[in-house]
Amino acid sequence: MKIAICEDHPDELELLLQCFRQYEQEHHQSFEITTFKDGLDLVNNYTTNFDVLYLDIQMPLLNGMEAANRIRQIDSEVPIIFLTNYVQYAIDGYAVNATDFILKPITYFNFSERFKKIARHFAKSQQNITLKTNQGFRKINLENLYYIESQGHYLHYYLLGSDEQYEELIINDSMKNTESQLAQYNFARCNNGYLVNLKHVLSVEGNFVKVGPFELQISRPRKKKFMQAITDYLGMEG
Repeated sequence: MKIAICEDHPDELELLLQCFRQYEQEHHQSFEITTFKDGLDLVNNYTTNFDVLYLDIQMPLLNGMEAANRIRQIDSEVPIIFLTNYVQYAIDGYAVNATDFILKPITYFNFSERFKKIARHFAKSQQNITLKTNQGFRKINLENLYYIESQGHYLHYYLLGSDEQYEELIINDSMKNTESQLAQYNFARCNNGYLVNLKHVLSVEGNFVKVGPFELQISRPRKKKFMQAITDYLGMEG
């Protein structure tokens, strides 16, 4: 698990690092930890491959809330845990979809009980991929992906959005490469142009499959294999 810690006080940083070392020993888990000295340092050097972000709120140059806002523009999935002396900052954390808050001074008991929740979240979020769009890099959780549509040299990703709406991302890639990449995550083609997340299949009626809010056509050559993929998936889930 890759951890990013942004903390400008050396003593408090060391205290948190000690908590991680103790957790590693007790739970036989390994962490790759990267530390940042302030919010600006974090934002300027942030990459989307972190699994968890621990972020101090009160920092010079760029405070934790402002840093979190900037990070959310490029990484909507990473869990953010704020480190703070003040409970009232918790309200502001909703705006950046904060996962948790830890009050200082940090104790190992408080840290470990909260980290167990993070570990469970991490286990569920292993299905993250990073896409290169025209707007830059974007990390998505495959559980939120309904299906992918091929149009010429571009792929259109249809994702679960907010307020029951969907979001569309467009990337330059081939369906063949993407199908190979996502085969292990229970995606299957219902025709040459659609790669479907079987998790979101609601029904099949005739030559159409209901995928979340979308109705997609199933081609005759691919129907048998697609229906078998659905049957295998349902058997695995059951």
